[in-house]
Amino acid sequence: MKGIYLVLLMFACSLACFSQAVKNTPSQAPATAKTTSHEAKIEEKLQRLDTLVYSCYRQLDNININTSLKQRYKIYQTENTYNLLKLDTKTGIIDQIQWSLGDSYEGTFSINSEDLSYGVGYGSGTFELYPTKNIYQFILLNKVDGRTWHVQWGVESNKRWIRPISSFFF
Repeated sequence: MKGIYLVLLMFACSLACFSQAVKNTPSQAPATAKTTSHEAKIEEKLQRLDTLVYSCYRQLDNININTSLKQRYKIYQTENTYNLLKLDTKTGIIDQIQWSLGDSYEGTFSINSEDLSYGVGYGSGTFELYPTKNIYQFILLNKVDGRTWHVQWGVESNKRWIRPISSFFF
């Protein structure tokens, strides 16, 4: 869809440039009602094309919004029956969800409240959590650029954290 928009935009630009490049030379006859009518038709067509391009742009914007909002959040089970992890797959923000049969132990706790996408906005599905052999630890992966983080959840606040896994070469 973006390709169609780009082709239409390039066509509109080339048409506009071509229409501005056509000029009367001294050897040509002076402008008549016929050429004025022709210029009016060209102007009308350019306005229609502009309207069409604007309409395509709005439709693309709506598609991008719908795509980025669908399946944005994902829930991951932990080995602990009463704790789950909620991942915002667009930003990498992680919350720990604790549930209980009694109200006093239920709640949501932030593990990571920082947008790890740096505002690039690749859309939903950019981030994914992977469990490790340690029940309290996961690996967070940015599937677009390959960056990784070590994530730990815990019942106590000082046991919940996230830190980047640095790349190094031998």
